[in-house]
Amino acid sequence: MRIVFYDFETTGRDKYWDQIIQVGAILCDEDLNELDQFNIKCKLNKSIIPAPQALLVNGLSMNEIAKHELSYYDLVYQMKEKFDDWSPAIFIGYNSINFDEEFLRNALFQNLHENAYLTQINNNGRADALNIVQASSIFTPMAIKLPDTKNKFKLDLLAPENNIMHENAHDALADVIATIEICRLIKINNNEFWERSLQSSTKKGVSQIFENDTMYCHHEAYYGNVYPFVTTHIGTYSNKNNSELNILFDLKKDPKEYVDLDKAQLKELYKSEKLFRYIRNNRHPMIMPKTYATSFANYEKIGFYELESRVDVIQNNTDFKRKILEIHNEASESYSNESQLDVYDEESIYLGGFPNSSDKLTMKKFHRATWKDKVIICEEFSDKRYKYFGKQIIYNYNKELLEINDRNIFQKTLANRLMSNNSEKWLTIPEAFNQIDNLRDKHGEDTEILKFIHEFNAYLEDLYQSHSSGLLTS
Repeated sequence: MRIVFYDFETTGRDKYWDQIIQVGAILCDEDLNELDQFNIKCKLNKSIIPAPQALLVNGLSMNEIAKHELSYYDLVYQMKEKFDDWSPAIFIGYNSINFDEEFLRNALFQNLHENAYLTQINNNGRADALNIVQASSIFTPMAIKLPDTKNKFKLDLLAPENNIMHENAHDALADVIATIEICRLIKINNNEFWERSLQSSTKKGVSQIFENDTMYCHHEAYYGNVYPFVTTHIGTYSNKNNSELNILFDLKKDPKEYVDLDKAQLKELYKSEKLFRYIRNNRHPMIMPKTYATSFANYEKIGFYELESRVDVIQNNTDFKRKILEIHNEASESYSNESQLDVYDEESIYLGGFPNSSDKLTMKKFHRATWKDKVIICEEFSDKRYKYFGKQIIYNYNKELLEINDRNIFQKTLANRLMSNNSEKWLTIPEAFNQIDNLRDKHGEDTEILKFIHEFNAYLEDLYQSHSSGLLTS
């Protein structure tokens, strides 16, 4: 299967309130030979103030961003077209499942694409190179070199440690190239591990792993440290967020001490004694064969035959598994969602469901239409979120196209949001000024950073004047 390596540079770290400003992607064949490339940048939406620190990390200035003609809407549309053209494929980034993937989903959602889960439909898969690297550090530690630092899994430290050129770190395409080279090293040094890591890029692949064996080796990573686990499968349940989780019994524990306990006793013990580990099928879990089981000190001292015996105890005790599943399901059912009254449309991707068939057709019409016709088509959406996103897209393109009432509402809402003196979910003008002041105090001797600060400060002052007048006239 072909592989798409991709990376985003963004205005900040908030998946709902920041935006992508650069997409870098390379399509490879199974042997990681390049087949195609995609690199695109865009300008800011009117609602976005980029985090100064994020631009510094990315090596971008406000003057450079201002030069881009392409809108965010067009960037997302072109990216979607390219990714569809490259599909089916496995989509891989570096820390992509926790970061880039969330930005991808919200970009598609807020720009009126009918299915935000692009990497999980149409026979696509998704994997995370960070996950692969972390797993390789314990399952095949000779595959790549890790820097002797606290942040040893950071790409900009990992690449030079392995003699990979990465001079333009934090440029999306440069990060993609570095990620491919890291993966190439792992593939060359342990192809069996590499192939196994791709098997879990789909929910179906993960399910097959659980079906084909009863003992599994996997890892968890916390604060730069990687911990191995050897487990056996109990069953699956849906957690408080309606995500399906696999419950696995940690074989460090002797199940004979627990299988005869009643449900009330198990309920008291299972959290405090950390009997279980949890795996989500759709988050690229790295599940290795049981042959690795005694590679880790905590399990080596138990011995392989005792580990297999513990697996048999669990798998032959259906009543114990039933009690564990009931405990987890009851905990999920008793969970009460917090009020969603203060959730903004931008944050509603996981709350409002999928678009109905009528709205899907309207999305297609919207993308094909002229800008003048898009205004009319917006009114056809039955879901108010899509109507709002459509008008927001038009406002960012040319606010004069909107009806005067809609235009005034967007202008006033935007001014109120960006001029707020409160602590908000998005970056406001006052908070951006505060961040600039902090950077000035920290880097007062660095002429390049001071130049960046001066540019950013001028941008904020212009923005402040613009929205101050907007509030006065609204």
